[in-house]
Amino acid sequence: MFRIAVVIAAFTAALAGAQTPAADALFERYFLAEDPASAAVVGAEIVAAGLDFDTTFARLKAGRRYLDEKRGQYALRWRSTSGPFFNNVVEVPAEYDPRRAWKLRVQLHGGVGRPSPNPPANAAGAARPANRIPGEPQIVLHPSGWAAAQWWDEEQVDNILRAVDALKRKYNIDETQIYLTGISDGGTGVYYLALKEPNPWSSYLPLNGSLAVLRNPANGADGEMHGNNLINAPLYVVNGELDHLYPVAQVEPHIAWLKRMGVPVLFRPQPGAQHNTAWWPTERAGFEQFVREHPRPAHPTALSWETERVDRFNRNRWLVIDELRADHARATTLTDQGFFQHTKRSGRVDVRRDGNRFDAVTRGVAAFTLLLSPDAIDFTRPVVMVVNGAPAFEGMVKKEAGVLMRWAARDHDRTTLYGAELRVTVP
Repeated sequence: MFRIAVVIAAFTAALAGAQTPAADALFERYFLAEDPASAAVVGAEIVAAGLDFDTTFARLKAGRRYLDEKRGQYALRWRSTSGPFFNNVVEVPAEYDPRRAWKLRVQLHGGVGRPSPNPPANAAGAARPANRIPGEPQIVLHPSGWAAAQWWDEEQVDNILRAVDALKRKYNIDETQIYLTGISDGGTGVYYLALKEPNPWSSYLPLNGSLAVLRNPANGADGEMHGNNLINAPLYVVNGELDHLYPVAQVEPHIAWLKRMGVPVLFRPQPGAQHNTAWWPTERAGFEQFVREHPRPAHPTALSWETERVDRFNRNRWLVIDELRADHARATTLTDQGFFQHTKRSGRVDVRRDGNRFDAVTRGVAAFTLLLSPDAIDFTRPVVMVVNGAPAFEGMVKKEAGVLMRWAARDHDRTTLYGAELRVTVP
């Protein structure tokens, strides 16, 4: 037994060095993991082996060695709970080069009420969604949606996140340039993901869609919508003047409401346009410029988030809402000004970071967690947390390899690595 303990201690000490074959082997397995759950298992082994935090952080930031992967068009398929397979179509440009990072466009199709998950054939007869808005060389993901898995269903959100994660594990994707667009129902789906699951996206470009669709109970959207969740969502909105579904005149009040709340929105009404993308040739340059000019900030200095549940849809980047209060009164300054109707108790946190100091204003929240990154704060200095004007925490926070690996496995993102969790109880 003593000899085994000595061997384990020696192995742990060796791993704690900067570069060792044992550490290399562990990280090789970690980077070969096919999904977050598998990565978490190997991540726990890395933590147990005792590799020091700074070495682990540097390895994760450097990321994996990307190979020369498949180009062209293919599908990512897995079964849905209703039976049919999701048929997510991927397009990888012929000039893909793994030595540099590439944009990823996630494009949601219209007609999400279709009975089948299989996309319609294009003019050439290929079973794929017709890409009516071709763009510069980039990787494109066309998720699969249909009546049983619409863009505003929880299972569909999981499908999209799973597909994005799968592509990030194969291709050198620029995590700061994973953007979301869609046409018609797809445009409405862009709004939904911005309101409920914002973490991967750099910008949001809804085309010929409508935010108002999500406030119609008959639409069956999962969860409640909270307008302030769009405050950190750069929006590029296009609608046609003569669109028979969502004309400019109907959409303009929604845009005015977004601007009153401080949402960064660029509205591009198309004179004379109907419910189509005939305007794309003249709008393409502005669309692509908007994407380039809005990379996702890894650690934004201010966040706002509201949720009615804490089992999911409760996180915006480095802010996680953990517990709601029993009192569901909404009579505070933290309001989305009434565009969406609310029947459930919810909680909201608005938080701003200045160096190591965090100031938060809350409503209906009993506890929340801040994810702290060495890229955003100085771990050699105290962290100060003030909530609703009252001191909530002041002290040193220790970097933990366990926290680092747990969130790295979940997010699979070289740019957002967290070294500590600061759980805050609202005074």
